[in-house]
Amino acid sequence: MTPSARLSSVIELLEKIMNEAGPAEHEVRAYFRARRYAGSKDRRWITEFLYVIFRRMGEIDWIVEQLALEPSNRSRALCAMTFVEKVSTQQLQEGYFEGPHAVPTLEEAEIEALGKLDALDLSAMPDHAKENFPEWIAAILSAQFGDAAPAVMKSYQGRAPLTLRVNSLKGEREEVLRILRDDDIEAEPTALSPHGIILKGQVNIASHQVMQLGLVEIQDEAAQISSLLTCATAGMQVVDYCAGSGGKSLAIAAEMDNSGEIYAFDVSLRRMKDLSARKRRAGAVIIQANVISEENSLDEAVDRLKGQMDRVFVDVPCSGSGTWRRQPDQKWTFSEENLENLVTVQKSILKKAAKLVAPGGRMVYATCSIFDAENSDQISAFLKGNPEFSLIPVSDIWSDAGLQGTRSEDMLKLSPHELGTDGFFTAVLCRSA
Repeated sequence: MTPSARLSSVIELLEKIMNEAGPAEHEVRAYFRARRYAGSKDRRWITEFLYVIFRRMGEIDWIVEQLALEPSNRSRALCAMTFVEKVSTQQLQEGYFEGPHAVPTLEEAEIEALGKLDALDLSAMPDHAKENFPEWIAAILSAQFGDAAPAVMKSYQGRAPLTLRVNSLKGEREEVLRILRDDDIEAEPTALSPHGIILKGQVNIASHQVMQLGLVEIQDEAAQISSLLTCATAGMQVVDYCAGSGGKSLAIAAEMDNSGEIYAFDVSLRRMKDLSARKRRAGAVIIQANVISEENSLDEAVDRLKGQMDRVFVDVPCSGSGTWRRQPDQKWTFSEENLENLVTVQKSILKKAAKLVAPGGRMVYATCSIFDAENSDQISAFLKGNPEFSLIPVSDIWSDAGLQGTRSEDMLKLSPHELGTDGFFTAVLCRSA
């Protein structure tokens, strides 16, 4: 593909992604499936430049406005080329508008506007644009994090690490580290999870023996920590209420040493389709996967377990704001209405999942979100309406969960700026005996 065709592809993808609710990665994958002629270098350039725009869209949109350019995805791409990639207007004009697949050439007004870029006073850029967050989300984070808010938002401009969880059913972390290092893969243990490994650089771990043999699963350290806080032990009865593809179920099965039962429930067959192969590869024989009715999530498969579960893990649908380093497009398509709808759904799920907890049992509420509205606010509201449940401070069970270091909080709130993990929330509740 020519540079012109590459730029045209980026603009086309921006149009699709900004007008669709799904993640950019799905659109990108579908786009290249339909364009087999695109080579690996083309795909890499288009994808990387597209994600540069998403990561720095706050700055880019402010510049588009200051230069009085038309507010469009074309303008975003042009400003990203000149402001971020440092391509001069002349280079842009001469190298990116030729051939049959090129977008229309630069107009005089665009040339004139881009020529004023160097004269812009970047110090006048508002904080939310500088930190590359929508203004309404930046306001929420400023209220929550106070003086730490700029550091929190800035941490989202980098890439998230690739983190593995060692499957203790099949091996130990030191053994896996040795295998990886013998293959010249740079890896280091995680700070808090006793099973985590962080990989450095670009690694195709899916084709490596440690993955194919079931020694590891890809799982961020924050999610590993949340799973461990379940404190599930051998012989227990456990429900993973919103199981998805089963990452938490697999982690909990390992902690239970494959003894007991885990009932993995989700309303989406699509999300659960990989669980069968994953549990087989991991050797996790105690997981039973069930797709339940979305209209009545306490259907027969769930209803028969009411009041019997030692542990109920509830990883509710959420904004995913803790994972926006991996999906930076999502913060630009997420709305206040989306947040309000999710909060309503979460309350309903929490209420239904609570019915499964046995007297003396525990419920673990988790999200990959950094918004209090989805996290501590939900727990506070739930406890007010359900006096039979009480909060177990995370600090009280940290070492019992096998986690390294110490924590002082009642509910665990992680964000990328702290330890480099995804943003994640975990609260542990106990039902009175």
